Amino acid sequence: MRRQGFPAAALPHLQLTPTMQRIRPRELLLLLALVLGIAGPPCLDHASAAPTFTGRAGLWSYVRDDSVDHVQIVPLLSLNVQRLGCSEDWAIETTFRGFADYQNGATNGSTRLRANRAVLIWKPEGTGWELRGGQQWVNEGIGRGNVVGLWSRHEFNRKTDLRAYVGARLPNTLRLDEAIPETGMTGGLNFRTKFGPRQIGLSYFYVGDDARVLFSGLGFDYFCASLTDVTLRARLHMNLEQEAIETGQLSVYWQTNDKLLISAEARTQTPRIFEDSFFSIFLDEAKTNTVRGGAEYEFYKHFFATGMGYLVFTEEDMLYKSRLGLGCRKIEVGYTHWLSAGKGDMDGFYGEIKHGCKSLDGYAGFDYARGSNSEIRPNSEDQVIFAGLDWSPKSYFTIGARGEHLKDSEHSEDVRALFSLMTTFKSGVRSGS
Repeated sequence: MRRQGFPAAALPHLQLTPTMQRIRPRELLLLLALVLGIAGPPCLDHASAAPTFTGRAGLWSYVRDDSVDHVQIVPLLSLNVQRLGCSEDWAIETTFRGFADYQNGATNGSTRLRANRAVLIWKPEGTGWELRGGQQWVNEGIGRGNVVGLWSRHEFNRKTDLRAYVGARLPNTLRLDEAIPETGMTGGLNFRTKFGPRQIGLSYFYVGDDARVLFSGLGFDYFCASLTDVTLRARLHMNLEQEAIETGQLSVYWQTNDKLLISAEARTQTPRIFEDSFFSIFLDEAKTNTVRGGAEYEFYKHFFATGMGYLVFTEEDMLYKSRLGLGCRKIEVGYTHWLSAGKGDMDGFYGEIKHGCKSLDGYAGFDYARGSNSEIRPNSEDQVIFAGLDWSPKSYFTIGARGEHLKDSEHSEDVRALFSLMTTFKSGVRSGS
């Protein structure tokens, strides 16, 4: 498995807050604070039903030293309130992120605050209903996106449920100090049911703007957790507006015995581009078909051999990648060979070592490749050396650090580091205590 250096985009995905077009996000935060105030008065008659607070706080810092010195700081706060107003039926869930990017010591106006999630939840016990109102990320079958509106779920029984949502469609990222642009309305349904170990889902997703249909899709999802040691996953997502398959996927995992695991997958994928986009005419050219096969065999105690082959069929090329490796629980080394569109035939070696001791987990490794896309062009080299630590002195507190040194023909030297700190809390008491 070829390991790549992580770009700035590898930081936790940053999204944004919702509001209607003329409501500024700061006003939404004010409303949210007022709603949170409802949970303030204590429940004198039923102390056990008093509101409870859970959440997590974190900080990521990303440092990069190449042509531009980058320092990015991303604080996070997630605060959830259960038993809102002393009622078991009501709750609030929120997630806020900050973001600051310093380049050569200057912020360049890139400091911003965002909200990923801010929803009021009503879930009356024993009714099978759950309603959510506010800003949330929807991921229901074929439907996905950042939405401010209503989401509901009804459980007909323990095996069958129906989910429905409707609201204003939002950009994935947006500043809190800006008015939200008009991006249309969205809605969808997702029906799921189980038959023993099998789960089937049918979904519909719609996006419209000013009486225009921007996207209309129908999805089918199938998952079988266990069938004679075989796990199956299938998806068929149709773009009805383009009259084309957006995603077709069939994955198989077969645990033949205690020592051998075989996996295979075939997939066709077309980027989702809304109908009003100029680039929709290039959908057929952007379509890719992939086939993957792999196996892992444990030949002696905890020692194993692993292999993988990957084919990518595009409009013009057939690219491939293969990997062979040997390892045990703590060490893995191997050989890779692939054909890339930009650099041609590449041969490489990789290795990684992992070790854990009580609350401390460490790892280190390398990935080296060399090749060329023509007999005339000199060979190019890619090299990555990485190391990291994760330390959890308490169950509610984790510190992480990762460093990388990258070298290739385009960037002679590139040093990157990612630091993280995460803690969880519950009702003013340390979680896990």
